[in-house]
Amino acid sequence: MVKPVLLIYRQQSEGIGRLLRCLALSRSLSRHFRPVILNNGVVPAGIEAPAGVSVVQMPPRSYGADEGVVSIHDAKQRQQFLARRREFILQQYSSLKPAVLMIDTFPFGDITLQDELVPLLEQAKNSAGGGAHIFCSLQDIQTYNDQDTQTRDDRTARLLEQFFDAVLVHTDPVFARLEEFFQPKNAVSLPVYYTGFLLPGQCARATSGAREERMLVSAGSGVTGMPLFRAAIEAHRLLWEAERLPMTIVTGPLLPRKAWAELQWHSRDSRSLTIKRSVPTLGAEMRKVRWSVSQCGYNTAAEVMASRASALFVPSNGRRHKEQVDRARRLVHWGVGRLLVKDHLNSVSLANEMSQLVRFVPRETGFNLSGSANTVKLIEQLTSPDFAGNAIHAGGLIG
Repeated sequence: MVKPVLLIYRQQSEGIGRLLRCLALSRSLSRHFRPVILNNGVVPAGIEAPAGVSVVQMPPRSYGADEGVVSIHDAKQRQQFLARRREFILQQYSSLKPAVLMIDTFPFGDITLQDELVPLLEQAKNSAGGGAHIFCSLQDIQTYNDQDTQTRDDRTARLLEQFFDAVLVHTDPVFARLEEFFQPKNAVSLPVYYTGFLLPGQCARATSGAREERMLVSAGSGVTGMPLFRAAIEAHRLLWEAERLPMTIVTGPLLPRKAWAELQWHSRDSRSLTIKRSVPTLGAEMRKVRWSVSQCGYNTAAEVMASRASALFVPSNGRRHKEQVDRARRLVHWGVGRLLVKDHLNSVSLANEMSQLVRFVPRETGFNLSGSANTVKLIEQLTSPDFAGNAIHAGGLIG
């Protein structure tokens, strides 16, 4: 039996969190569909698509030259480049003829993507044979940099009504709800489903058991992790005599080479301190250790909850990372971890928080962490010819 194609448009992002979630979700979807990912952004060495999943690499719209991407500043050349991207996307759709089209984040988030995504959505909606089922795939917390929130929300609502069949929000509705961040003047009529959190790895929620007395420090892809890593090395020195805490720092594959060399130099005399560029799965490492220090990106937050490691969150406070602060505050409220705001980050404050973390016992939240399996069930049911709406309900999790 030939599996129907499920086409995923993955937005470009600064790190690799979206990519890892997309690959994990595609692995689950591949049991019933043939997932094809239109991938924007760089795929670091060592990250491969699961069996049965295809990745079509697209040239990024922009980003720094560090990763071999040439930003186009000339307006005419840029318009020609974007026109070629639009044509490429439409050709992929025509060739694949997907039964399902899943769009990462849009029409929430970056509205500049409408120049290439609206033509794709129009083609998907109006294709012969009834077109594709179209879903928006959204993470837990939405943050924006613009000021005119009402105009943005109203525009988003119009695009949702015009093109989409449903919004799939990858969180537990007790943790965060879409209406906190999305308040158009006219309520949208299409359903919103909460899938639970997506885990980037394949591990389920950890059970209690023996763990290494070790501190695991991570910052996702490593793009914004250097201040945390520098402070962690110094904090390790300050704590060693009193606490004897071994530490592993996982820098992430996108930490610049110069920064990696700097960390190697500064840690050369540190005892019981290991620095790794990457690990097969961060979640598996968290299940081995007792304590985790991270920036509280979506993937890491989900892995913290699944691993039940005692957690300290040190969110990045850049304009692109407001959701890390919001997410960390919510997790602290639920007793999952402790919080050190980045403005207060230094070696002494981090050492003090690490010392407190040793005595911290996290609470079990019971948040739904079966986002991948639930998303597969939702898509199967929403695309079934026999679907009558009685198996699932909008605004909640699968029953």
